[in-house]
Amino acid sequence: MVDSVGRKACGVGRWIIVILLTVICLPPVVLMAQDGGVPGALLNFGMTPRTIAMGRTFTGLADDQEALYYNPAGLVQLMSHNVKSSYLQLLGAEAGYLGYAFPTKNYGSVGLSIIYLGARNVDSFNQNGNPLGEFNFTQNCFLVSYAYQPVKPFGVGLNVKLLTSKIAQYGALGMGGDVGLFLFPRGNITFGVVCQNLLGPKLTHETVAEVVPLTVRSGGALKLYSGRVIIAVDIVKVIHDSTGIEPHVGVEFVPVFPILTLRGGLDRNYVSAGLGIRHDWSKMSVGLDYAIDFHYASNYLAEYQHRIGLFINFLGFRTWVEAQPKEFSPSPGRAENVAWLDVHFSSKRPIERWQLLIKNQYGEVVRTYSGWEEPPLRLSWDGLDDIGRIVADGPYYYEILLIDEHGETIAFKNFLTRVATLGPEGEIEFLPQE
Repeated sequence: MVDSVGRKACGVGRWIIVILLTVICLPPVVLMAQDGGVPGALLNFGMTPRTIAMGRTFTGLADDQEALYYNPAGLVQLMSHNVKSSYLQLLGAEAGYLGYAFPTKNYGSVGLSIIYLGARNVDSFNQNGNPLGEFNFTQNCFLVSYAYQPVKPFGVGLNVKLLTSKIAQYGALGMGGDVGLFLFPRGNITFGVVCQNLLGPKLTHETVAEVVPLTVRSGGALKLYSGRVIIAVDIVKVIHDSTGIEPHVGVEFVPVFPILTLRGGLDRNYVSAGLGIRHDWSKMSVGLDYAIDFHYASNYLAEYQHRIGLFINFLGFRTWVEAQPKEFSPSPGRAENVAWLDVHFSSKRPIERWQLLIKNQYGEVVRTYSGWEEPPLRLSWDGLDDIGRIVADGPYYYEILLIDEHGETIAFKNFLTRVATLGPEGEIEFLPQE
């Protein structure tokens, strides 16, 4: 009863904190409406198909490397090294993104990103409307990020960014930074707020100076069905005379875990959709993301845009199980009547408890192993279920879950071994025909 009351009080406390932070952080956000032509728009496009397909909604989710772009504090959620890259078609331009981030055991998470924006053969005119020929335009942004979790409910993050710009023969260079806050990492309800472009960057092309305006982003995410459904909302305000609040809404659904992910999103200009395909191995994951944008604000007169990207997860904090042999028979008297299960894991903090489930091809649990503190490095399975019966022939899969002393989890599931029950060895006698 006491635990139940405590959990309810904790849940109410979380909502109170979220509401208070929303009230505190949003007033400067709700002043004006965002339009095009703001300096540094490169930093507000969205950079990979995942976030673009979700309506450029990521501030309160921020659970992969692209947290650098939206909210660096979200990097505290990383459990593995994460590389993301993408190519984006824009209206009259193109953009590219490459980023890498990784967690450390005791010193937080670190990330790097490179962003490219370019347009070629742009027509130019003088103040009287006479053509002056064509020119090229490029912008690059280099980001270095750091995130740390001082206490369990909070994560803080910092970006340092270097922005370069070249218009025709005129070049410019500027520096700035972002500061972010993230609440309840790995919880079912998460919240983030970030102030971007603090103290610039300021770009001066010959004699004309442009300051990238301060941008305030806040957002939240709700995770349902063990994270297979995510609903996210962002509110963005670029502090500029011609801008105001910009809402973003996104949804992510995993119908076939972890292979296929479907996404959809909406903001004040675009309606978006996309999908992701992913394959997991014991030590890494590789995936492909795709998104398509429809510019409904122009009554769909602007051409729809395709985005494609790749991601890789590797190393970091993870767990998996390897079985030897890959096929065995639990029949008595046979040499290989036991499968040896080697448990591998790497965690940020000491493990508090663990569970290993063995399931048949229909997803039914046939054998359960569990315990406190760290799991043993080797277990054995004799082919029996939890009540001592020999299991049916066929493939078997495992699902392992580790919970550390902060309540954070590491989980993985994959094929384990195959059971093939064989009869006793014997001899066949051939008799000659009479």
